[in-house]
Amino acid sequence: MKTPEEHSGEQPTQSGNAQPSTSLEMMVYRLDLQARAQAWADMDVPEMRRRATEAARDMDVESLWSLTEAHLLLNGLSGAKVSRHTIRAYRKGLETFLEYARMVGLQLLRPRPNHGVAYARWLEAKGYNTSTVRVRLAASRKLFAALRWAGATDATPFADVRPAPDPVPRTEKRKPYSDVEVEELVRASDLEEKVILLLGAHAGLRVSEIAGLQRLDVHLDGEQPYLMVTGKRQKRQGVPLSRTLAKALYAWLNATPNLQGRVLSSGSVDYVQNRVKAVCERTGIPYSRRQVHGLRHSAGTRIYSDTADLLAVRDHLRHADITSSEIYVEYSRKMKTSPVKAW
Repeated sequence: MKTPEEHSGEQPTQSGNAQPSTSLEMMVYRLDLQARAQAWADMDVPEMRRRATEAARDMDVESLWSLTEAHLLLNGLSGAKVSRHTIRAYRKGLETFLEYARMVGLQLLRPRPNHGVAYARWLEAKGYNTSTVRVRLAASRKLFAALRWAGATDATPFADVRPAPDPVPRTEKRKPYSDVEVEELVRASDLEEKVILLLGAHAGLRVSEIAGLQRLDVHLDGEQPYLMVTGKRQKRQGVPLSRTLAKALYAWLNATPNLQGRVLSSGSVDYVQNRVKAVCERTGIPYSRRQVHGLRHSAGTRIYSDTADLLAVRDHLRHADITSSEIYVEYSRKMKTSPVKAW
């Protein structure tokens, strides 16, 4: 292979967290998803209503999920490009809601007016954070949207239900790793762990983006090496690489030609999380409150600290709106020494 300066160069199944290792696998996955949705689309109205009604009456997880998945694909904003991460989150949300429904004797086709808000409070009482409660409620809304689509009910128990306000400031969640901590983590890592850490802390990738990265997405040619990243809503964007990350990727790709289309040894989100957690444990650097996403926060904080340019943060982290980038102003301020220290 050429030197880094010369070199040219995506979701779980219903039962797991594995990312597709090739574009062919992704195409097969989407065709399979489309075929399952098509089965519902081909039903006549009475048959669709009958099947949905029976599934709701029996609280049949698989049938209700099949209906919800079909509605998500056929009527969702992402269409056939809905991500496996979204599929996984909605599936988990449906299972959690059915657990609650069985516990309280809720009838899916005739829920009582306060069942929606009671479910939200139940989730909060179980210790779920505000973000998770929001995702679980979204899954429940999608279930009832699917049941209405099938003509089984007209109930909208989650129409105005929101999670309680989060008392923890967002700057206290998944704080960035400091530059010193990132350096220490990288020093204590093997080559694959180094690639994972730098994909987060330098390139600013999300954990699902790290896990799903394909070799065809890595471009080490030219003066500015870059990645083509498939992010939220399947949007593809270029991300420039630091010299350190480009060299680490070159060395790793050169050492692992047997991995076929994937960059990493496994396309599992859990695999990425466990590797970062293992390095944190070796170094004594706290992981639990920051996890892998804290590395992305490190990238945004460092960019803002170096440039004082929110647009630079927005562009590098691929935020849809600059308001998502504003938190890095706070992170940057909090990581600086207080001016009163020298008084």
